[in-house]
Amino acid sequence: MEDKILILKGIIEKAYRIEAGFENEAYFHGFIEVLDDEQKRVLLKLIMDSEKHKITLEKLAKILGFELSKPEEIKFSYDDKRIFNEIYELEITAKILYEQISERFADILGENVEIFKELAREEEMHAKLVEKYVDRTLRIV
Repeated sequence: MEDKILILKGIIEKAYRIEAGFENEAYFHGFIEVLDDEQKRVLLKLIMDSEKHKITLEKLAKILGFELSKPEEIKFSYDDKRIFNEIYELEITAKILYEQISERFADILGENVEIFKELAREEEMHAKLVEKYVDRTLRIV
């Protein structure tokens, strides 16, 4: 059981890295680069929700008895010139990660498993928000 707790800790740290690093950086760069007001509103919502998720993970880590270290600064570079393609992939990755945490660690998380289920639902909602822009919105080059 102790090993499983250490594994959970490591996975939560990776989820935190996604929220505090990759997503945060990708959304902010997207926000700066897109010109469309509607897309900026979507990206601002993602920025705000990512901050909320980061705080949620920090609080949950404390409940579980550990602290999350601040992730190293991430320089996000888009492999694809389409901003929302990369963001969509991040959202799906985070959704799957939160679903897997809630399924595989429910015995350790107890009632806190609902937090991860809610995070997964929110990431799915984010994916749906950006899906309409996938393959359409090019970066400013």
